[in-house]
Amino acid sequence: MRPASLRNCPSRITSSLMVTSIASLTLLIMPDYSRGVLLELAGTRTHVVVDAATGPVTGPPVVLSSGLAGNWFDWDAVTELLTPGRTVVRLDRPGYGLSDPWPDGAVPTLDSEVTRLRDLLDALEIESAVMVAHSMASFYVEAFLREFPSRTAAAVILDGSVEASPRWVLPGDLRDALLLRSADAATAVGMNRAGPAAHRLLGAGDPPPEYASILSSEDYFRAAFLENGRYPVLAHELADLRQETPLPPDVPVTVAAAFTGRRTPWNTSWLGQQEELAEILHGRYAVIAPSGHHAMIDQPAQVAALILDATTPPGGTAGPTG
Repeated sequence: MRPASLRNCPSRITSSLMVTSIASLTLLIMPDYSRGVLLELAGTRTHVVVDAATGPVTGPPVVLSSGLAGNWFDWDAVTELLTPGRTVVRLDRPGYGLSDPWPDGAVPTLDSEVTRLRDLLDALEIESAVMVAHSMASFYVEAFLREFPSRTAAAVILDGSVEASPRWVLPGDLRDALLLRSADAATAVGMNRAGPAAHRLLGAGDPPPEYASILSSEDYFRAAFLENGRYPVLAHELADLRQETPLPPDVPVTVAAAFTGRRTPWNTSWLGQQEELAEILHGRYAVIAPSGHHAMIDQPAQVAALILDATTPPGGTAGPTG
């Protein structure tokens, strides 16, 4: 269910500034953007886009979480394919998209992102949703699944990050202090200006023209720098959580690997790692092909089909495979 201020609004919100209190969270409809809201999630104003189902509802809402340096518009084509029967929710973690930057001294943690997802569902009055994660966001969605199984109708992992044996990291305070100083230094010398080129190099394509400036912003670069720098720490946090909190037995999980269609030693190894991840999560395994890492951009129809099939009980068909 959408919050009161959204239920009667079109999915492309063009409202002037309005503030409404919802379950102790503040909903801020942004004045100058064609669609989206800012929600106070996990202590940071987080950009959220809600596209309501345009026809009869056929299943639970879908929450789409981007990977490292991902933005809500990366999911535009998938969203268009899902909304005939599903409400689709997209969010940008701090510094990405139109979200506020990370507060001074703050860094991403597994707990911060699980809390953000929980706060999101609470704010939108969604009891449970299909939680979809691309790449590094798989850490957050797997953690959410383990900690809040009743809020997870199903989980879909698209080319998820895999760290079976996370590498050693520096002690916490020293590590984070170095990371924050490095982020400041990199931003100070203008490394953020390389953002658009790096975005294209990684196969994410070009953003809508009106949002192109996001990719070269200091907030965006800093967020990506911090999240990438915290990667081994997040992997350790997830490994610990796997030991402490078992998977729920009744939540369907799908792990989908992106495959270019060209067999190389690296691709073969990657497909094997994705299949192992599916085994760890007691999930179904599928292959999306031909596709680069950003499967939601390269093959939106295959990704949408997997999401629509996600609540099928284990043993059913998991959509595309190869």
